[in-house]
Amino acid sequence: MLEVRPGVYQKNAQIAHIYGVKPKAARYRAEMTPEERDSFANLLLLCLAHHEEVDGDELRYSPQVLKKWKVAHEGENNAVLNRLIVPSGDVLMNFLAEIATPPLDRLEEITKRLEETGTASAETVRELKQIIAAMSDSGVDTHTARALAYSAEIFSSSDLRQSAQGLAHAADVLPGILRDMQQTVNRLSQFH
Repeated sequence: MLEVRPGVYQKNAQIAHIYGVKPKAARYRAEMTPEERDSFANLLLLCLAHHEEVDGDELRYSPQVLKKWKVAHEGENNAVLNRLIVPSGDVLMNFLAEIATPPLDRLEEITKRLEETGTASAETVRELKQIIAAMSDSGVDTHTARALAYSAEIFSSSDLRQSAQGLAHAADVLPGILRDMQQTVNRLSQFH
């Protein structure tokens, strides 16, 4: 999900298949049943550019490479997700839109947890890294990187509520989180 304006989110992904659905599709295998081809285990969510790239070069993007991506992206949830039955691509995308928590909301939740506990757990650090990875894909300039890095540095202050407000403002104004914030998260993980 991508925030196109404050509070308004649009899908930023397409459903791609590890093994193609139609006979002339990339990586198609005739021996697969329709159920296998349409199962979540055979699906990847990719942006338009990467979907076209993956389907345009079957040799570079083999089923093994795509499965490796899928497992890396889904992490420990892969086994559970692969058992999902997907009635249609539209149903899946609508469901994802419903359950997706906007990155700013997730950051606010993390800030509240940090405020309550005063420590960053491994789960908190992992969640921050996921948010950074998701938001970094939007492409951000140097000015944005510096502004967000400054906001991330505020986390070390004693007033976490003020820190959350500063970070929330930066996230509203700027389109992503970058390398400098990743370094800050890595520093937080040293305290775990």
